[in-house]
Amino acid sequence: MKEVGGGCVCCASAPFLPVAIHFLLLEARPERLIIETTGLGHPARLLDSLRMSYHGRLDVRATLGIVDPHDFAKPEMRDNPIFIDQIQMADVLVMNKLDAATPELVADFQSWANGLFPPKLLIAGTTQGRLDPAWLDLSANDERLPLYPQAHNLERQPNPPTPFPKKEGGTEPSGVLSPSPYSGPREALLTGPESKQRGVGEGLLSSPPKRYLTPPACGWVFDPADVFDEAKLLALLANTKEVTRLKGVFHLADEWAAVNRAGTAMSVAPTAYRRDSRIEVFADGLDWDRFERELCACVLAPQ
Repeated sequence: MKEVGGGCVCCASAPFLPVAIHFLLLEARPERLIIETTGLGHPARLLDSLRMSYHGRLDVRATLGIVDPHDFAKPEMRDNPIFIDQIQMADVLVMNKLDAATPELVADFQSWANGLFPPKLLIAGTTQGRLDPAWLDLSANDERLPLYPQAHNLERQPNPPTPFPKKEGGTEPSGVLSPSPYSGPREALLTGPESKQRGVGEGLLSSPPKRYLTPPACGWVFDPADVFDEAKLLALLANTKEVTRLKGVFHLADEWAAVNRAGTAMSVAPTAYRRDSRIEVFADGLDWDRFERELCACVLAPQ
């Protein structure tokens, strides 16, 4: 197992992924290589990289898309270009946490998934993330094309979301993952207020925060010398009720840690990433300026 720290493997951590794959192939010589991209990664760039850079060395098989029923039911998630392309590029589509989904939601998922085009190789449901190993041997369909190939490019202003391709004559169940016409501002990316240059150890941001309108999100990058108060930081990240999803890497007093939160569930684990401290937050109705001030207040004064 090899961790590629520092963010999404499709963008922030993209330079580190080939290094990790190289050493795994050289040292472990695995029969199978499984890549888990996290909920924010765009699959198209990763698949292109694997198919072009490792042609003749790796046989790319089926891409599995795991859908959380709570995310599936959210209109704001249905309009998220990254989520749309994660579904679009998946060969196998699996609804996880069936025990937490209503029968009506499961039926809507099945009906909607059956109408996607190109059709999926397999549509399934599971609990606790249990997957049939045989699904990994299914052949990939390299004709699946992303609708938003640059969706995670910070410099790009994306076009309005469009519906998923459907089979001819197919239908979409009412209220389930059917992207509505985009009616928001054309500027999908905003740059937050410039941070004051307060010096390392006082919350200096090494780059301005990046803000998105669709979905509502913001990211910050801190100088690697900044050290965060662990208790204060984790309390902020765990107790900000508007947050729906976050992931970050932080320089703490005794270690570097990766923090992930989905809903109210949060995990903290050591990480080998050292380039900088960074966080990306998805939230509904959050005062971003207030959150930034509270985040900067978690940085310890220089010793």
